Amino acid sequence: MEESEKFIRFSVSLPEDLLKEFDKVTESLGIQGRSDAIRKAMRDFIVNYTWVHESEGSMAGSITVILNHEISGIMDELTELQHKHINLIASSMHIHLDVSDCMIVLAVRGNVRDVERLNNELLALKGVKLVKYTIMTPGAELP
Repeated sequence: MEESEKFIRFSVSLPEDLLKEFDKVTESLGIQGRSDAIRKAMRDFIVNYTWVHESEGSMAGSITVILNHEISGIMDELTELQHKHINLIASSMHIHLDVSDCMIVLAVRGNVRDVERLNNELLALKGVKLVKYTIMTPGAELP
């Protein structure tokens, strides 16, 4: 952070439990203060978004989804999406996390833009709590 950097104050509304967890993680990482932690988290969010959205060509990777399977229709919508994108999804795994939450891991390969569209469609499903998208370079392209 440069001295000439201008700071802007803003307020954010969060669930109390989320803030408590954020503060716990901030403290365990030794980050000095909530503002510094939020700046770091925002930078990470921006860097990851930019990396994912500026990549081109073929890729292999995974999309991990945490969802509440009790939301009406979510499992049918998920199955429909997987069949719609059968050319991208090499494999899928379904893990029961607790009585209401599941983790779905999709192994994907294909054009980055097509996989990104699938990722965004998953993110838009009602009942999806978290989506993590990981891009790997296909083996032939590694140095």
